[in-house]
Amino acid sequence: MNKARPDLNLLVVFDAVASTGSVTLAAGKLSLSQPAISHALNRLRDVVDDPLFVRTGNRLTPTPHATKMIPQVRALLDSVGPLLVSPKFDPATSAQTFRVGASDYAMMTVLPGLVRALRAQAPDTTLDIRPIGEASQLQLATGELDLAFWGASPPPSPFLSQELFREHFIGLICARHVLAVRAGQGRLTLEDYLRYPHVMVTFRDPRKSPIDAGLAKLGKARRIAVSTPNFASNVALVRGTDLIISLPARLANSADQSDLVTFELPLDIPEYAYSIVWHRRSDGDPAILWLRNLVASLG
Repeated sequence: MNKARPDLNLLVVFDAVASTGSVTLAAGKLSLSQPAISHALNRLRDVVDDPLFVRTGNRLTPTPHATKMIPQVRALLDSVGPLLVSPKFDPATSAQTFRVGASDYAMMTVLPGLVRALRAQAPDTTLDIRPIGEASQLQLATGELDLAFWGASPPPSPFLSQELFREHFIGLICARHVLAVRAGQGRLTLEDYLRYPHVMVTFRDPRKSPIDAGLAKLGKARRIAVSTPNFASNVALVRGTDLIISLPARLANSADQSDLVTFELPLDIPEYAYSIVWHRRSDGDPAILWLRNLVASLG
C-alpha cells in the first residue's frame, strides 16, 4: 500500500467526481482529460487504500469511506481556495490605507493631483503620508511604508523604482530685490548669483546639494544665510529680503509667485529623475500596484 502524501489536485479531482458522479463530467468541469481524472483517482485510491467510487448504473457512487471524506474534503477546499486565487483590488469599493513617504516637495507638487485622483477613483481609501528620512528604507522593507517619493538616486535591490519625470533647478528672489530686473530679463550672471546670501534646504542626502556640487566644480561657493528642513518655508523667507533660493522648477511653479521673480540659474546643474520607490516584498500586491500606476499616470 502506497502511503505517499496526496497533493491538493487529487482532492480537487475527488470532489469533482463526487459532485458529478462521472469521470467524464468531472473532466469537463476541471478542463482535464478523462485519463487524467482516472489516473488521479487511482493515485488517491492507493493513498487511502479504498476504491472510493463504485459504478451503479451510469453513475459512480461513493463508498462509505468516500462518503465520510466528501464533507471534509469540501471544507478543506473551501478554506484553501481563497489562498490559491490571485487577490483582486477594486478601487471603487476598497477601504485600503496607503502609507506613502513624501517630502514637502512631493506634498506641494505631486500629492494634490494624487489626492484628487484618489477621491475620484477610490473614495473610501485613506492616504497616510509619512515624512521621508533616514528610516524610510527600513520602513519600506518592513511594510510601514508602501512606497515613497524619491528625489535622490534610488536605492539598490531589494528596492525597486519607477521614474515619474525629470526635474531641474531654477532661482527665485523677491520682486523688490536689487537683482529683480536683471533676473526677470534673464541677464543674471554667476557673479550676481554669488553676491547675495542664499537660503537652502538641508537635504536628507549627506552629499552636497546639486547647487553646491555644481559651484564646487567651478571653484566657487555660495554663502548660506539660512537653512531649513523644507522648501515651502524657504519660499516664504525670500519675500521682503535679499535672499536667493534655488529650488526645483515644479515647486516654484506650484508656489504663490506674487512679489517673486523666477530666473534660470547662471550655472549648469544637470536635471535629475524624480521617482517612486518600493520594496520587492510588495511588488506583486495588487493594491500597491494600482497606486503605483495611478501615480505614474499623473506625470
